[in-house]
Amino acid sequence: MNTTNDPLHRDWNIEGYFLPGDTISVVSEPEGRTVSGFKELWVWKQGMTLTSTIYRLTRKFPKDEMFGLTSQLRRAAVSVPSNVAEGWARNRIGFFQMGLTYARGSVAEIETQLLIAVDQEYITMEEAKPVIDLLNGLSSALLKFLGKLEERKGR
Repeated sequence: MNTTNDPLHRDWNIEGYFLPGDTISVVSEPEGRTVSGFKELWVWKQGMTLTSTIYRLTRKFPKDEMFGLTSQLRRAAVSVPSNVAEGWARNRIGFFQMGLTYARGSVAEIETQLLIAVDQEYITMEEAKPVIDLLNGLSSALLKFLGKLEERKGR
């Protein structure tokens, strides 16, 4: 029986359906280094660095933004390593890809929110630039990692 288009045998992603894939208790990063836990992943470590950086940066924001842009940026930053970890813990390549995709979406959200903070003059572009550089590197790494997982699924 062909289950390729059967929703019970596929996961959901933004483009449609994809196969869950093999278990991922051990996976290779794009550089070929093998890891056995999410805390060893470069993208997770960078997500943790990003989160700390965003928390430090948002301490400069006006107090009346505590429940606005400050909160949005912090939640988006926390979601980057959290989605990497959650995707890993579901122990299927498809779920891991979904977690990496969500993390990449949060990276774009953070960049947009930083540009809003610059526009509102809460921070300068000079303060935002190193964080945006970190975001661009992280976004590229997540995309590359997604591609490597897709290759692995195709085998």
